[in-house]
Amino acid sequence: MRGLYFIEEVEEIKYIPVAVLLFYLSYLDFKKREVPDSAVLALFIYSLLTCRNFKESFLTAVTVFLLLLIPSIIFEGSIGGGDIKLLTALAFFMGKDFSILALPMFILLVATLIYGLIKRKGLKYSVPLVPYVFVSYLFYFYLEVFLWNFHFSY
Repeated sequence: MRGLYFIEEVEEIKYIPVAVLLFYLSYLDFKKREVPDSAVLALFIYSLLTCRNFKESFLTAVTVFLLLLIPSIIFEGSIGGGDIKLLTALAFFMGKDFSILALPMFILLVATLIYGLIKRKGLKYSVPLVPYVFVSYLFYFYLEVFLWNFHFSY
């Protein structure tokens, strides 16, 4: 039994390169306000190599892409193209577990909105999104690794 448990632990290693990449992209997004296409492509290729359920990952990625693209077309400056590509690639990597990122990202964004209003920066206060994605991913990583493979079952 111990051997099987060890295999489960080793499988969780696949989340570490994504966390490192998101940390690096957070730094770039914070400093330069851009997400390089090469990093998004690297994440997507890595996702293809580690994908367990292609159909689920593909459907999640398409759903996330459309849900982010439509508001970005309607409301100018709402979300950047690099952020859309990054979140789509991350959705492909995570599959249906991508929904776990929603709650921490929402809480962080609301806190930033409140901060912007308190500091009188207004509702048009612009922030880099990738650091929020990174912190939310760390939350997911914690749940996945330390709380015995937390998954939603639909």
